[in-house]
Amino acid sequence: MNQITTRYVTENGTCYEQYVISDPAAKTELVITPERGGMITGFTLDGDEYIWTRRPNFSECNRPRFGVPVLFPNCGGPDGGVHMFDGKAYPMENHGLADLCAWDVESVGPDGVTLVLESTPLTKFLYPFDFTLLVTYNLVGNKATISLTVINEGDTNMPFSFGFHPYFKASKLENVDFDIKCATCSESAKGEQPAAPEKITLTRKEGADNSIRLLTGVQFPMTFTDSGNGHKVTVDADETFDNGVLWQQDAENFVCMEPWNGWANSVNEEGKHEVLEPDEAMTSEWSITIEKV
Repeated sequence: MNQITTRYVTENGTCYEQYVISDPAAKTELVITPERGGMITGFTLDGDEYIWTRRPNFSECNRPRFGVPVLFPNCGGPDGGVHMFDGKAYPMENHGLADLCAWDVESVGPDGVTLVLESTPLTKFLYPFDFTLLVTYNLVGNKATISLTVINEGDTNMPFSFGFHPYFKASKLENVDFDIKCATCSESAKGEQPAAPEKITLTRKEGADNSIRLLTGVQFPMTFTDSGNGHKVTVDADETFDNGVLWQQDAENFVCMEPWNGWANSVNEEGKHEVLEPDEAMTSEWSITIEKV
């Protein structure tokens, strides 16, 4: 049976509360840090960490590049760095605003830890809609489940997309082998997307400091195995997710395998994003399974 405890980490003089969901029988622990984007910041199996982190982590003021950031109301960056709503331009950063905000704890119980993020005057300066986000984290054995609910609290239709940006530890890119089936695979979100090869790979590009693959029509689950550290990671997702992203930076020991609902500019493009009517809600679910091979 799961156990949920709290602990505190101090970084640069600031204390952060964390919620730890553990399964003693499976020897797994899932760590959530509400104040740092409401995201997963650790997932261990028998003491071995599968989520990539770096120091400093929590006291950085910029966008988190570690853990499992929540992407909302957009995945990637909109064209020109703006969303257009009713003829007005609203500035929006890459991947939205949810991972930049401190989340509140809604509930803790047998179903896991639920966090909440509500719109504020500051979020409405960037995204002019009243919303509530609820994310529930739970752990069953070596499988972490994540449920995201988006609620339109306003009186107008609300366009959005969403996704997650998990950073997984990797020994080095050459050791990582992917098992992914999808319709298209490219390095750019623009233009016609080429058909995916039979084998999806992520290789270093000469002259670039990072490597990326943008995937559409993903047939979840997506899996990778790292022959260097013995990690196997599986990302599964429900039908609300159709896209995926693989990403890596040469200077760091991680690989991102990301489930996306949207695309880089999809909130600006008719028919390519979600729309909730007033008082309507949408829930999506996905999971991370970790194994040692």
